[in-house]
Amino acid sequence: MFFRDKHCRTCGGGRTQVFRPLSREELAAIKADRGDLWRCTAEGCRWYQPWHKQSDGGLLPEELKIQAAVTEAK
Repeated sequence: MFFRDKHCRTCGGGRTQVFRPLSREELAAIKADRGDLWRCTAEGCRWYQPWHKQSDGGLLPEELKIQAAVTEAK
């Protein structure tokens, strides 16, 4: 069983972050052909890694950084 929450190498702190599998666009950007890569979904983060081996991770290109959610002004 997998848990989505993991410690993110670049976000730091004592909390865990939610991770999700890389999209096709993200896999193409890092020229990866493997299905075990997950990325941190925290705002501003670009970190990705294999599910069970944080040391084999890396940073996605700047243009794939998680952007802040846009909120509607009332």
